[in-house]
Amino acid sequence: MTMIRNFLMTSITLLILAATAAAAAQPAILDAALRGDRAAVRSLIAKGADVNAAAADGATAIHWAVYRGDVEMAQMLISAGAKVTIANRNGATPLWLAATNGDAVMIRTLLDGGADPNEKLPLGRTPLMVAARTGKVDAIRVLIDRGANVNAREDQRGTTPLMWAADQGHTAAVQLLVERGADIAVRSAPAERGRGPALGKANDPRESVRRQVAAILANQKSPDLSSLRQAGQNRNANANADADANDNDDQDDAAAGVFPRRGRAAADGGQLTALIYAARANSRETVQALLKAGANVNEVSGYGWTPLLVATQNRFYQLGAYLLENGADPNIANKGGWTPLYLATDNRNIERGDYPVRQPDMDHLEFIKLLLAKGADVNARMIDSTETRTVFTNQWLDEEGATAFLRASQSGDLELMKLLLAHGADPRIATKLNVTPLQVAAGIGWVEGITFEWSPEQTLEAVRLLLELGIDPNVQAATGRVALHGAAHKGATEVVKLLVKYGARMDIRDYGNTDNRGSPELAAHTWLPVDYADGLVRVGVQSAIPHPETGRVLRELMKEAGLDPPPMGRTLDSICITEICSIDYSP
Repeated sequence: MTMIRNFLMTSITLLILAATAAAAAQPAILDAALRGDRAAVRSLIAKGADVNAAAADGATAIHWAVYRGDVEMAQMLISAGAKVTIANRNGATPLWLAATNGDAVMIRTLLDGGADPNEKLPLGRTPLMVAARTGKVDAIRVLIDRGANVNAREDQRGTTPLMWAADQGHTAAVQLLVERGADIAVRSAPAERGRGPALGKANDPRESVRRQVAAILANQKSPDLSSLRQAGQNRNANANADADANDNDDQDDAAAGVFPRRGRAAADGGQLTALIYAARANSRETVQALLKAGANVNEVSGYGWTPLLVATQNRFYQLGAYLLENGADPNIANKGGWTPLYLATDNRNIERGDYPVRQPDMDHLEFIKLLLAKGADVNARMIDSTETRTVFTNQWLDEEGATAFLRASQSGDLELMKLLLAHGADPRIATKLNVTPLQVAAGIGWVEGITFEWSPEQTLEAVRLLLELGIDPNVQAATGRVALHGAAHKGATEVVKLLVKYGARMDIRDYGNTDNRGSPELAAHTWLPVDYADGLVRVGVQSAIPHPETGRVLRELMKEAGLDPPPMGRTLDSICITEICSIDYSP
């Protein structure tokens, strides 16, 4: 609808610019109409002026009469032969301008003068759509009475007049359109969903790292760091070329160390109903009117958005509560597996990002309690990651398979974690890549300055809660990382101590840094938690931040456990990963 508003404003702006920039060059009758000078218009008509003379932008005197809402002048011009169907260069007709103003009297005047109530405006829009957007019931009624099609569709998105009214929350207009035959069940046209950040998430790198190293080393006699880097870059370029040749944007060949890119947007978006538009507009009255007219409270869009999901995503919790009271199913997920419970949990713990977020009209937790009271499945699992507000958040935590409990754990939302557990949440459910609630609570997925955390103290207690529930701190994700890697990366020293107290091993290595772009030799190296604490490992676009205190504590704990810790003060510039330069290296 934003494009439509911009188009209308552009047409009007062009008329105004014509008044100021080209007034001296345009026909006198046009200038008189622009100024609203009826006497001058009448005099010029009497002298035989051409009432259809146009300005440079295509506007004529009747455009200005209609724009100004001057019915008497419009009648005068029509009687003198003004064409009521003439359009300016933007395609704006007098009837369009009258409908934009919601001017019922002017609309009737133009229709009496021969205007077509179903005339096609730019992009296939009709005057009834434009009038519906204003919510002016009298204007809508005039058009319908004169034959306007209440179920006409525009060409761009396949929307109807009812959708235009619902999108603006014009309840009276919606009621009138429904009474006059508007179809409440019809859906807009399919559309592509917007593409997310083109930064993929790596899959399990164990085999890919082995194959990458083997491929690099097999092609050189005396490998060194510079040649390794060049070999990795060539390998990546070849894999990308192969993917492009096969028209495959979802290239998954991790063997070459290539991050899979998000594919072209699928045409499984769009297909919204008037009810979904009304929910998006947060118009409870309009939603109520549509439900009363027989709309299905659980109808879905092309991607599976229900009115309840739309209300929850937009933090319209009061509307969400109303929908729940009227039969909305809290367990219908969209194609991404997003449920109202997960979205509300995400909203409560939203990361910092590049865009502002709407404040909820009800406390997040209170709405979550309503969802739980209506039987929301606490163990429902995600299919795809939620939308992100910044590219920093989608790099090393793939939400596929995640539950609301895992999402609450990520932010150390202790109160919500306990609530979900009381309703049957399983704290052992991990993501598809085997990232556990304990791991995200400890720091896996943490992005400095982005990830939301209630407080370090609550996070510590969240980790303690999970450990006391018997969660194994040494479970490895598909990347090889354990909870201790996350805590060390985050610099959560107290969490490190707690994990070690509960048996976390400090000698577990990951399977190699999957952020291998530009540095395949580092990508093939495996890392200990202490390496993460020293800031040697960069994950995705998250900078590697050294945490000296955490590194010091880890070294003390390693000594106590009989392990040989590396020296303090290491940087990537001060160490040489000599193992990878050996032809018999096996990561």
